[in-house]
Amino acid sequence: MRVLFLENDDSFSWNVLDALPFGRADVVVRPGHEVAREPDLISTAQALVVGPGPTDPLRAGIVDAIREAARRRVPLLGICLGHQALGLAFSARLVRVAPAHGKSSTVRFSSSRLFPNFSGATETVMRYHSLALSEIPSPLRVVATTQDGIPMAIEHDTLPMAGLQFHPDSYGSPRGRELIADFFRAVI
Repeated sequence: MRVLFLENDDSFSWNVLDALPFGRADVVVRPGHEVAREPDLISTAQALVVGPGPTDPLRAGIVDAIREAARRRVPLLGICLGHQALGLAFSARLVRVAPAHGKSSTVRFSSSRLFPNFSGATETVMRYHSLALSEIPSPLRVVATTQDGIPMAIEHDTLPMAGLQFHPDSYGSPRGRELIADFFRAVI
């Protein structure tokens, strides 16, 4: 397995790498904006993970990389900033929400083809964000929300692409590693 990790200058990136169900030798780390400028890098990977970051997806310069991954049908998991970038790549809106930095929340999963072992589950997760997706159009669909309706997980209807707004790599997301592994089992 060769995974390309788009790193977006975030201190949590290494936690995400540790949570992946692959050895470090299987993961190539590149700056996200670099992959957007050199889209042929996407062809070198069997899957992409778009990591978190301290800015918004447009400033990070990663939305075009996601569009290119979709064009090439490369499996992709976006986490936090990567989740937001996935939404923007398919014309969702990004809005400000009450800051949830280090906030534990309960999320409810609906039926999901990319997180099948979590369909119908209620999970505790850790959030670090002040932006969230809204008006999420088809072909994306929301598969998990907070109790107040903030989208916490999305997936593409036909492509092997999903996003998680929360941090599955955090100690505050007890089943986060299982969730990441569930995604990769579904797409690889």
